[in-house]
Amino acid sequence: MLWLITLAALLALPLLAASCGAAKSPFPIRLTAERVNAGRSIYTANCASCHGTPDSPPPLPAAPPHTVEGHTWHHADRDLFNWVLDRPPLATQMPAFRGVLSEDEVIAVLAYIKSTWPREVRDRQTSFSESYERQLEGVSRGQ
Repeated sequence: MLWLITLAALLALPLLAASCGAAKSPFPIRLTAERVNAGRSIYTANCASCHGTPDSPPPLPAAPPHTVEGHTWHHADRDLFNWVLDRPPLATQMPAFRGVLSEDEVIAVLAYIKSTWPREVRDRQTSFSESYERQLEGVSRGQ
């Protein structure tokens, strides 16, 4: 009898998971006043010493600026998020911030950075991030 209950529970798990829906992805990152303000403070404390501010060049020549003149906006939010946590590919000087910043803090930093770009650049980067997420969803579903 116990095996029958266990079997029924195992068969019901996929149905339960489907009815709950998948966890909502935080990407692309949506800008809110709260996120941007929190991100500004976190960026100032953890990032500006190397990457500079929106109105100043990076103090560390190897660190790309996060302004429109830089290339940050050429990347999807998910990649930027992972690179802050674990270092960008081939980065030799940027430290990983996993264990230093929470995931919510990284999202806030990215929201702040995005808020400094002109609307056209921000829209283009968000559109790219949306497309990137759709591609990942298709891959995860085997499409």
